[in-house]
Amino acid sequence: MFDAKQIANWFLAKHKAMMIEDDAIDPMTQMKLHKLLYYAQGVYLAVSDDRLFSNDILHWDHGPVVEEIFQEYKGRKSIDDDITEHQLSDFRTVNSDEMVNSVLEAVYDKYAEYSGSQLRNMTHSERPWMETKHNEVIPVELIRDYFKSEVVE
Repeated sequence: MFDAKQIANWFLAKHKAMMIEDDAIDPMTQMKLHKLLYYAQGVYLAVSDDRLFSNDILHWDHGPVVEEIFQEYKGRKSIDDDITEHQLSDFRTVNSDEMVNSVLEAVYDKYAEYSGSQLRNMTHSERPWMETKHNEVIPVELIRDYFKSEVVE
């Protein structure tokens, strides 16, 4: 199991690489990163019955949020920094797990085209967010069951 920061660094490195290839791709936003983490956790739970990362996901006003990642980027909308050696190291570590890499690639391919606001709206219509009270942890079992029955087929 990874830490959410390692998975976030995977998404940041992947996204930065895609921005270099295609200058029409907008920088990563904090909101988008949180939603990608949520979708990655959900898909991984659905296919493996294990958590991808150990951090809790909370029900906040703008959708699912990993508080540790929020604190890391607090006050920033856009996360368009150059990728650091530490982030690249996390990317390589996560990438070395074939199943995890496969899930993250699939999540990125499916959801990265959406803006943070679009992803927020999507999560607001999904059971895990709707069935959890504000500021509470979204239960892992609820995420897993929803993704097994509604997302991963």
